[in-house]
Amino acid sequence: MAGALDDAQFAALAAAVRHVLGIDLDAYRSQQLDRRLRFFRARHGLVDNAHLAARLREDAALARQFEDFLTINVSEFFRNPDRFDLLRERFLPALLARRRSLRIWSAGCSVGAEIYSVAILLAELDPAGHHELLGTDIDADALERARQGVFEPLEVRAVPTPWRLRYFRQEGTNWVLHPEVRCRVRFVRHDLVQDPYPADWDLILCRNVVIYFTEPVKRQVWTNLAASLRPGGVLFVGGSESLYGVGATGLRYVAPCFYVREEPAHPLGPQPRPNGEPGPAP
Repeated sequence: MAGALDDAQFAALAAAVRHVLGIDLDAYRSQQLDRRLRFFRARHGLVDNAHLAARLREDAALARQFEDFLTINVSEFFRNPDRFDLLRERFLPALLARRRSLRIWSAGCSVGAEIYSVAILLAELDPAGHHELLGTDIDADALERARQGVFEPLEVRAVPTPWRLRYFRQEGTNWVLHPEVRCRVRFVRHDLVQDPYPADWDLILCRNVVIYFTEPVKRQVWTNLAASLRPGGVLFVGGSESLYGVGATGLRYVAPCFYVREEPAHPLGPQPRPNGEPGPAP
């Protein structure tokens, strides 16, 4: 009976989250999520998921806190610097040798640190280049912060000092990214679970996002990301993420955290751009 009760309460919570926040909580369900929900409920004095569901429907401030808690906006520039060294030394030069104008998408970009990291690398490698850089996330507040380009000291700790002085200015304890870097990146809200995927990218970063999804949703996301790449395009994932069975997607493992799309992949749905414009056929 307890299991049935828990399932009913989780269903009520999932319905509330879908209605209030537009997020499919079923895609996240796992023992890890259950532990995190217990932590959130304890923090706010809520006895169970049904109580949390009721409060989310009536308390906009709590709903916003729950969205921030659920979407886990942890990000920093050049996270895992050795992987970004590989991106700078190997993958970006190879992509630039194939195509003068690159299309790069950071999926689940949080506050923008990773897509801005790529913008800085391109400014170093190809100062006169014109590239399309897109950051998407489910969290509208994180996207607004990304557009502002203001970062805390811990978020820029891996930025080499010469680059920090070249591309940022310090305001108090924070670091503000220069407008000429910010203007190179466009930010749009996008839900990896529910929304159509944009197509025809040379490089996609999706790092430490998919680990929170259920296994079927992980497979769906990896398949759709593969389909969104051009042949020869690169997928850059997090250090704790592995793409099991990637052959069916047309992706080939080439280095830790990096996969290249070799064969045409088939998306699970239509592929317009996040801003509603129709995307090119995969």
